[in-house]
Amino acid sequence: MDVLLLDRLRALFAGRTDVVEKPMVGGRSFVVDGRMCCGATTGGLMVRVGRAGRDAALAEPHVQPLRMGRRTVAAFVVVAPEAVADDDDLAAWVRRAEDSLRG
Repeated sequence: MDVLLLDRLRALFAGRTDVVEKPMVGGRSFVVDGRMCCGATTGGLMVRVGRAGRDAALAEPHVQPLRMGRRTVAAFVVVAPEAVADDDDLAAWVRRAEDSLRG
């Protein structure tokens, strides 16, 4: 797991009472209002994009489907580290994940 990514995610969610960090999906996940939002895994940033946002997310560079064993998780993608190396890019993906929780 990318420990630097995990620390950057912790910093983004710092001070929020609606966010819980949990070990999930082979890494550490951040749950917002009881729903998994995003997390750090061995492949990079796991992000909820929702079923409606999945195709658009997969069309972007460095984005892959989230796979658990043989199964593809329809509402999530994995963003490679090079696509979130910049703090603004990471924050944009986290906002996208939070937006998918509302939609």
